[in-house]
Amino acid sequence: MSFRVIRFLTLACLLAFCSCSRKEERSQQQKAVVVAIEGDVDTFNPLFAEDVTAGEINDLLFPGLTGSEFDVATGTLHYLPLLARSWEWSVDRRDITFHLVSGARWSDGTPISSADVKTSYELYGDPEVASVRQSAVSVMRKSPGGKGVPDAAEAINDSTVVFHFERSYAGQLFDTGLPILPAHIFGKISRKELRSFPGNNTPLSSGPFSFDSWTPMQEIVLRSNNDSRVPAPAKISALVFRVIPDYGARLAQLQSGEVDIVTGIRPEDAVRIGRESETVAIVSTAGRDYDFLGWNNIDPGAFGSSGGKTTTPHRLFGSAKVRKALTIAIDRKALVDAYLGIHGREAIGGVSPLFRWAYNDTIKPLKFDKNLASQLLSGEGWRDSDGDGIIDKNGVAFRFVLKIAAGNQMRSVIATAIQQQLRDVGVDASIEQVERGTFWQDLMARKYDAWIAGFSVPLQMQLDDLWGSDLEKYPFNLAGYRNARIDKILGSVRALENETDGAALWKEFQAIVHQDQPYTFLFWINNIVGVNKRIHGSSIGVLGTTHRAWEWYTQGSAPIAGSIAR
Repeated sequence: MSFRVIRFLTLACLLAFCSCSRKEERSQQQKAVVVAIEGDVDTFNPLFAEDVTAGEINDLLFPGLTGSEFDVATGTLHYLPLLARSWEWSVDRRDITFHLVSGARWSDGTPISSADVKTSYELYGDPEVASVRQSAVSVMRKSPGGKGVPDAAEAINDSTVVFHFERSYAGQLFDTGLPILPAHIFGKISRKELRSFPGNNTPLSSGPFSFDSWTPMQEIVLRSNNDSRVPAPAKISALVFRVIPDYGARLAQLQSGEVDIVTGIRPEDAVRIGRESETVAIVSTAGRDYDFLGWNNIDPGAFGSSGGKTTTPHRLFGSAKVRKALTIAIDRKALVDAYLGIHGREAIGGVSPLFRWAYNDTIKPLKFDKNLASQLLSGEGWRDSDGDGIIDKNGVAFRFVLKIAAGNQMRSVIATAIQQQLRDVGVDASIEQVERGTFWQDLMARKYDAWIAGFSVPLQMQLDDLWGSDLEKYPFNLAGYRNARIDKILGSVRALENETDGAALWKEFQAIVHQDQPYTFLFWINNIVGVNKRIHGSSIGVLGTTHRAWEWYTQGSAPIAGSIAR
C-alpha cells in the first residue's frame, strides 16, 4: 500500500473520529440545562448560605435525610425518603430513628455514614459557628456542660442515627431535613475558620449532581454524579447556573435558546412569550414569594457600634403609627395592577395564602389614602415646619436612603414609584442600588434604614427566623422587630404535634403584625418561569425552580452555547 493511500485512510479515519466527537459533544450539550440567574451565589456551604440560588444548589449537592412534596390543596407538607431510606418514632415522638441508604458515597469516594449527620447537626447548632440555620436545632437535646451545643444526633452505627428532642412538635422532620455535610472534611476544621474555609468554594457532593466549577460572576457548573444513590444520578449531563445581571439579556437568551430557564419573568413578557414562542413554555406558580419595603425598627448606628447589644427605636421608623402611615401612603394595589396583574396579589403579612388553613383572610390590606397618611404623620409630630416640602420633627427632616439590590429591574421601577408617592406626603427618599452580595451582607447586619427586598417563606410553618425577637439568634429578622406576644405564638405553634392545630394562633400572629406594620408588605408575587420546551420531567413550582432536577431530561433542540462543552 502506498504512502499516499495510507495518508488518505488515516485522514479519513481522523475526520470520521472528529465528526463522531462533534456529534457526541453536541449530544452532551443537548443533555445539559442552563439556568439564568441575576446574581452570583454567596457560598456553597449550607451552614452560611443565605441566597435562594445557593440554597437550591446546596440541596442538589448535599441532600438531607428527607425530601418533601407540598400538597397545594391542603397547604401542607409531606416527607419522602432521601438520604434516609426509612425512619420510625419512639419515646412519645421525642426520638426519631433514621436508617441511611446503603452504599452512598461522597464524590471523593468516602462512604456516607451517621457520623456525617451527627457532625452536621453539631455545626448547625454550635453558637460559635453562627450558622444561619441555628434555630432549626433549638428544640433538640443539648450536650451537658452548659455550652448549648446540640447533641441531638446520636450515631448508633454507621447506618443508623437517632435524633433526640426535648419535646415533640410538628416540624421535627422539617428540622431533621437540613443538608448533610461531609464529616471527614468539616469535622476537622476549626469552628472559627469554617466561614472562610477555601473548600466552601469547591464542595464535595453526595447528591444527584457533583460540583464541577465556579467562575465568579459568570457561571456555576454542576455535573451528573454518576455514583449518586441519593436519590440517583441526574439524567441531564450538566446543570449550569449562568450569571446574567441584565433582565433583558436573560430574556433574549431564553428566546434564542442560549439559556433554558429564566425565573422572575414579568407578567407582560410572560403573556407575549406564551403567545408568540414555539420553544418556550411559561410556568406561573403562586404562593411563597413576597416583596416588602423594609423599615429598620431600631437605630442601625447604635446597634452596630454596640455589637448588637443596643436596640433603641429608629428616629424615623421606630413608631408603629409612622410605619402605618407610610404603608397607607403607598398605593400597593396600583403596583400589583401595573406590574403583576393576575400573577400577584397585595400582601398583608408574612403568612402566605398558600397555607389555606393558617391564612387570615379576614384582614384586608390598608387602603391607599395620602390624606390619612399625612394626618397620622402629623399626629406623631411630623410636620413641614420650614416650608421646604419635607416634613420634620425636632429639627430632623424625614429623609432617608432606600436601598435595593442591583440587577432587579422591577424593584428599581417600583422604588421610583414609591419614592414619588412618599414625596407626596413630605417624605424624602433617595434610591441607591447596591451589589447583590454586599446588599444582603449589610442587610443581615441591619445597617440600612430602609430597603426593598423579598423572602421566600419556608414550607413548614416555622417563622422564628424571620420574626423571633432574639436578634442574634434570628438574623433574618431584618427590621429588628420585637414583640413578646409574637414570641409566645412562635413558641406555642412549635410545640404542636399537628401543624394545622395552630391555625388560630397564626391568624392572631397576622393580626398583630398587621397592627405593628414592621414592614410595608407590598405583594405576593407568582414565580413566573420561562422553560425551554426541550426540557421534560420538570416539577417547577412551590418547592422551587430546580426541585427534583435529577429527573429532568432533554429532547431535541439546537446545542446550548457556552462553556459547558469541555
